[in-house]
This record gives sequence, structure tokens and C-alpha cells, in this order.
Amino acid sequence: MTTLDEERIAALLRSAQVPEPRVDVGRAVRDGRRRRQRRRVGGVAAVTVLAGLGVVGVVELDGLASPKAPARPAVAASPTAVASAAAAQPVTCEASWLPQPIGGSVAVANGVDPTGRYIVGDIGTGNEDGRVVLWTDGRAGVLPAGARHAAAVNARGDVVGTDGGGTGWVYRNGKLRFLATPPGYQAVLVYAVNGRGDIAGTASGAGESRQAVLWSADRPQEYRLIGRPGSAATAITEDGTVVGSMDRLPYRWTPEGTGAALAVPDGYPHASVDSAHGGWAIGMVPGERKGGAVQMLPVRWNLSTGAVILLPFPGASGIAGTGDLLVDDGAPLVVAPDGTSRRLPGRPEVRATEAGTYTASGISDDALTVVGAVYENEAYRPLVWRCRR
Repeated sequence: MTTLDEERIAALLRSAQVPEPRVDVGRAVRDGRRRRQRRRVGGVAAVTVLAGLGVVGVVELDGLASPKAPARPAVAASPTAVASAAAAQPVTCEASWLPQPIGGSVAVANGVDPTGRYIVGDIGTGNEDGRVVLWTDGRAGVLPAGARHAAAVNARGDVVGTDGGGTGWVYRNGKLRFLATPPGYQAVLVYAVNGRGDIAGTASGAGESRQAVLWSADRPQEYRLIGRPGSAATAITEDGTVVGSMDRLPYRWTPEGTGAALAVPDGYPHASVDSAHGGWAIGMVPGERKGGAVQMLPVRWNLSTGAVILLPFPGASGIAGTGDLLVDDGAPLVVAPDGTSRRLPGRPEVRATEAGTYTASGISDDALTVVGAVYENEAYRPLVWRCRR
């Protein structure tokens, strides 16, 4: 990347209008987005889970008028053409394979804990037969068959997810336990777990009834409802801040339970929150409708200030505790809050991204560990990128 390219990306990140936090926003897009990496490489399994829970993806907004969105900031240099910014950000990265303890043509790493030690993923054929795999310091272990569709792993190695029937689960200290479904609701969808073992998710019931829920990894049969009916939780930070939605507005709750709406970029009537780490969160706003589907555009929140910015990239698949964005476009890119960036290298035996299509779905809090997969020869193979300063 040239100095000029760096300056352009930085200028784009700074130029988006950042309104003060407000609550008078329009109807939010439908909640319930599953993690993006499943849509990319594990679509069959994810669609089955979502259909069973009655969840509608935000790219399928039948009956919801697409807003006339303002022009999206143009990307000065296409992300696929951007090279590593070693001069501006002295970070070097190297890709290595993750071992596959079982066979399967769809083997992906889709989550990493904040320290970069634990990595979670799935291996199967893509036909509802996937098994959850936990890599600890590079060593692979297969979770019990009852653990399906892992969502996240924390710094203690606790893994959480939701099985195909809408039951939440936690795998801790070698034991698989199931989470309580609150009375009055039919299923839950688990999204995240922090280092304290707080598990965040959403309970769903008849019609479109739902409510944000917190469980404990130590006491999975106990739970606490967050907000009011109509709320949803999609992420939780290490300090216990929960993000999600309330009455179709993007929302956050402090560890003490105090809630407030998050801002939405000017000109966009609603937004969804996807994940959060440290003082940052990412999500999506609906753009133009194309071919019957709404084009979703990525946004980033600074949870400390409440500021929101529309991002000049095709998508953001992760956010580090440092605020670094993981941009997943077939050749992943890590972009710092100041706009400097680095392109992740290709598979171990290739000097650059010359072969295969890459997906990157998880990033550690220090932005130095990234996990994902490469697709080539009609199969996915899991990768980890380790970086150092």
C-alpha cells in the first residue's frame, strides 16, 4: 500500500458524518443475524437453525421498504488491490494450517478467544453433519456430538452455541451442558461469551416475541432477562456490556443493566448490531435493494463515545478490542482505527494470495491473531494467521 492509499483510507474513515447518540430512529432491520462466516461457508447448517427459530436474515427484507440511502463513501482503492502497509504499521503476519482431527470437506475456523489461544470451528460436509472443533495452543479436540453450531469461545476455553433444535449449550471443563430456555419462549439463539462466563443470546417465542437473555457458564440453568420483551442480545464485552436491540432499535446495556439506544448513521433509518469487543461494536445498515435483496453496509460504533461511522468497505467480519476491523473480501484485510491496514498473507506454501478464496471470521483483542479458512479444490481448510510487531 502506498502512502497516498493509506491517507485515502484514513480520510474515508474520518469523513463519514458521526451524529450524537439519539433514540428517534426508524424501525430497525429484523434481528437474528447469525454469524456471517456461517452464511459464507456453513450455509446449510445455519439456514436450518434459523428456520427452526423463525429468524429472518436482514438481507431478506420482504415487506420492508428499502430506504433511499445516501451515497456510500467511495473506496479510494479497492481492498483487493491493497498491499501490506508494513512501513506505516510494522506488523508481520504468517498463515499456518490448523490440524483436522476428523474428515470433512467443509473445515473452517470461525472464532478465536480474546487472547488468541483458543480457536473454535466446524468440520463436516456442509449437510448438517458438522462437528465442533476446539483448537487449544494448536492442538485439536472434537466436542461431544450434542454441541452443534459453535458461536464463540472465551479466554477460559468455554465454548457456546445453539444446536439445530434451538437449545443453547456451553462446553466447559470437558463437560457439555445445556442452557435453560426461559418459560414462555420456544427456543434460544446464543451469540457470545465473555471471560467471566457471561453468555449472551436471545430467546424467541410465538410470532415475533423475543427477549435478550444472560446465562452463566458456571450455572447454565440460571438466566437473567435483559431489557423488556422485544429486546435481543447479540454480543457481550469483557466488562459485561451487552449490545443488541430493543424495540427494533440498536441498543446497549451497561453491566448494571442500564440501557440506551445506539446512534444510526445520518440518512439511514435503522441498523443492526452484530458483535462487540473492548469499546467497539460493528453492525450493518440497509442500503439499496438489488435483485430483490437489500445490500447491507457495515458500520462501527465507539461504545465509549457513542459515535457511529459508516465504513467504506464491502463488509466487516470482526472487530478487535483495539478497534481494528477485519475486512473479509476473499483476501482478508485488517484496518486500524486510523486507516492504516495490512493484507493477510496466503496459505503457508504460497507467497501471496495467488490461489484459493480466503475467509476470515475471527480476530483476537490485540488484532494479532486471525482465524478463517481457504477454499480451493472444492473444499475448505482451516487457517490461523499469527502476527507480531
